Amino acid sequence: MNMNLSVQEGVAHLILNNPPLNILSNKVKSDIKEAFYSLANDETVRVVLFETVGDHFCCGADLSEFPNRINNNGAKEAWINGHEMLQSILDLPQPSIVCVKGNALGGGAELASAFDIRLFAHDVIFGYPEVSRAVFPGNGGMERFIQLLGIANATYLFLTGERITASEARRIGMANKVVDRKQLESEGMYIARLLASYSNPAIQTIKRTINNYQHGNQFFQKGMSDFAMLHDTEDIKESVNAFFEKRKPVYRHN
Repeated sequence: MNMNLSVQEGVAHLILNNPPLNILSNKVKSDIKEAFYSLANDETVRVVLFETVGDHFCCGADLSEFPNRINNNGAKEAWINGHEMLQSILDLPQPSIVCVKGNALGGGAELASAFDIRLFAHDVIFGYPEVSRAVFPGNGGMERFIQLLGIANATYLFLTGERITASEARRIGMANKVVDRKQLESEGMYIARLLASYSNPAIQTIKRTINNYQHGNQFFQKGMSDFAMLHDTEDIKESVNAFFEKRKPVYRHN
């Protein structure tokens, strides 16, 4: 297992440990997927903070697996593994935060894009260089990028393979925030703890409603039913009572 996990006060801190470049072999992709499957079913976890060890976030695919893709029809396996990895993050009911540093290239860029909140260090180099190796992003990151940032940005970056800085990633919307590297983990943990302090039903419903809107799944009706459901929780009653009593709410997360 290439993952280190700790859970404290509702925050799951998940770390990919595959130095020096944290490349995504099929085994690593499977480990990431299984970790997120497990977290999705853990009722003690309200937020997931993800990062990697070393100087670089993730430099993409394990090139040693490419001969198998070419000679033994391994491309389909890589495609399925990659999409299942990304989907495990996208389907996570809890909000997810990623801390990105150094190089986030190819599969690493795809991986970063799957998270709800994306924090970049100033030194990040981000891009999709797959075209230079005669392939294209195969983990689901192309679809995710288009969903987040549109056709125009996708067309330019995927066709040229150009690598962009953290400030450019912030400008186009891939990075939600850019901070000094030494502040990256603390900023991620601050946001994670902030979200964990909010009502868990509210946080998860907001995320689900946004996802329903993105996927066009009858947003109005689904959003309306979720909105009504939230107004039947103990947490919203506590929130209203706390407001009128001029105190901080104490949520029971139900």
